[in-house]
Amino acid sequence: MGRTRQHGNFRSGNNLYVDATNSRVGVGTTVPSTTLQVAGTITCVDINSTSDIKLKENIHSIEDPLGKVMQINGVGFRWKDTKEDAIGVIAQDIEEVIPEVVKTNDHTKTVNYNGLIGVLIEAVKEQQRQILELKAQINDK
Repeated sequence: MGRTRQHGNFRSGNNLYVDATNSRVGVGTTVPSTTLQVAGTITCVDINSTSDIKLKENIHSIEDPLGKVMQINGVGFRWKDTKEDAIGVIAQDIEEVIPEVVKTNDHTKTVNYNGLIGVLIEAVKEQQRQILELKAQINDK
């Protein structure tokens, strides 16, 4: 593995790159556009996302969650660089409906999939309320 240092940066082949100037680390990329960018698949046992109420403010209910879910599409696709098949969403489509979960880094859009979970939970609850209402109407007849 060839290691080079330039101006405080560190590179180990094309596998690991540390950009000390911009406080960025790239794994599988030498041009990380975020604090940590991994080009490839990440495997782990569990991921815990910070969610403590003491870190949040302006907490409010999600408006029309079912309407939002009805406007987004789950899609199957193939990644251009790895040729691997995958399932997910298209950031540009999500941005039109739930812009809070889409960010743009160096002209590439990303989706905070964790942010979609709250919308999906509220949409399921809304559907359940509708189901219970319809059951009650049927039982009243």
